[in-house]
Amino acid sequence: MIWIDISYALYVVTFLTGMLFFLRFDARRRPLRRRLIGLHLVMAVATFIMITSIMAVNAFPQHVSKPPANPKHSTMWDYVRQHQSELKAHHRKYLWKKP
Repeated sequence: MIWIDISYALYVVTFLTGMLFFLRFDARRRPLRRRLIGLHLVMAVATFIMITSIMAVNAFPQHVSKPPANPKHSTMWDYVRQHQSELKAHHRKYLWKKP
């Protein structure tokens, strides 16, 4: 959960610096330094990556392991029982057949 807090803090800082840069450029008609614009773009990209990765991790349900199966009730046990009953039926059918 710490990554969500870090991502949110980075988002707030990026938003505030973007607003500050906008007001500085628009209100005072002064050009911004390229380093400040680059810093803002790097923070915006990092914010985007962190927030989308957190959403992607939380988008899918977590893997839940199956409860331990009882071997008496497993699928393979059912297959074995079914095969044995088919063999018995097959033997009965051909055992009583007269040549």
